[in-house]
Amino acid sequence: MPDNNQTEKEKLPAFKTVEECIAYCDAKGDNFYLTAFMLEAWIGAITEKTVQQYAGNKSGDRHLQTGAGWEAWQSTFGHARPDDWGHILASLARFGGCDTPQAEMASEMFALVAAEDQHAEPVSLSGFAARTAAPELSSSEMIEWMPFMFRRMAEWMEALVHWEIHWAATAAPIAFGATEDRRELANIGLMQAGYAGLSDHGKEWWRFRHDELAKQFYGKPDWRLVGKAQSFEKWGELRRPVIDEITIHWWPLLTRYHWTDRDMRGLLRRVVPYPDSYPLREDKEFADYRKKALGLIKGREERDKSAPDGKPIGWRAALAIVGRLSE
Repeated sequence: MPDNNQTEKEKLPAFKTVEECIAYCDAKGDNFYLTAFMLEAWIGAITEKTVQQYAGNKSGDRHLQTGAGWEAWQSTFGHARPDDWGHILASLARFGGCDTPQAEMASEMFALVAAEDQHAEPVSLSGFAARTAAPELSSSEMIEWMPFMFRRMAEWMEALVHWEIHWAATAAPIAFGATEDRRELANIGLMQAGYAGLSDHGKEWWRFRHDELAKQFYGKPDWRLVGKAQSFEKWGELRRPVIDEITIHWWPLLTRYHWTDRDMRGLLRRVVPYPDSYPLREDKEFADYRKKALGLIKGREERDKSAPDGKPIGWRAALAIVGRLSE
């Protein structure tokens, strides 16, 4: 996926409560931190929905990238008025330059939006403006376009979260227990094992949650999960990581531009090792794989005709995303 520029990242405090965040905003005279707090909650909601699919369903019964990102966005920011949208967008861009895992995902999301802007149909305001004859968008055009832009960003974020959880579910199944509490306890243990490599924000958040959970689960059997996860050594490995990663990241292109399985399979065969191997030998084989292994299920509206030249709308963006457009 796209590489992010290696620049100095803004340190983001690990707020324990929204009240603490608001007090910090007042002291700094900067409401960005409250919006960043909400952006973390947005990504957290997508993550939890995705984790539930993996923890609660066996492979073949999962259904991913179904709109959870946009649903979570509306729940978090749906009350915002058009006058607030500019602040949210600016905060999202600034958030992408912060030092948290969620912020890194926001940065990756912007890179995916930029690839689609440049090589397919517009997503961002600047991308939309570039396709119009006017030098800049009117207020009415901005108000009309921004909901679509936020929704498209949510779809890209959902794909990014999907890949992270797909990989993690195989690498560390101990973190995908039957309940939310057991999942968090296991994650705290895994974070403890890698504590030295955490950012300052991550260490602060870990200490806070570790202390809270230690009080909540004192003397209870579930607390043992922390130590068990900390010493976890049976790491799993995906069988087809390249195919999985690219298919998951390209799924928003398939749904927006109505690709068929033949379209997707043909493009995958151009960029993956062993293109003549399972699951890329036949369209039906690939369709079965992406449904059962990845939980990606097409709606009826996506069942259109294949591009006769193997280059469906958005194919340049797909290759740009994996760094293969120059070929």
